[in-house]
Amino acid sequence: RPGAEMPAQPAGSPAPPIFQLAANVVGCMQILVMAMLFLNDKALPEGMRENKMAAIFGVFLGANLVSSALTKTNAFEIYVGKKLIFSQLKLGRTPNRDDLIRGFASVGVTLNL
Repeated sequence: RPGAEMPAQPAGSPAPPIFQLAANVVGCMQILVMAMLFLNDKALPEGMRENKMAAIFGVFLGANLVSSALTKTNAFEIYVGKKLIFSQLKLGRTPNRDDLIRGFASVGVTLNL
């Protein structure tokens, strides 16, 4: 019906289990390397031993970047009820104005853009 509100609700799209596992392994390695900097720094390269704060920052930043890249899905999907009207995973791009108009029209919703 015209003027009716349509609630929008975000939903997660998890990464495949193997990538989630790999991200968890990267996180564990991150903690291990940081602990080694303080407990047994002889096992690490000299550059890391000489500047521990920079090494911790580098390990923290690098491991988080890798972990984030492993769990990113690039999912952007629009549903009306249970009907999918746009999927970035299928098309490989974000929706444009015409995609939205066509998608919502397919379920009987008219957009005034």
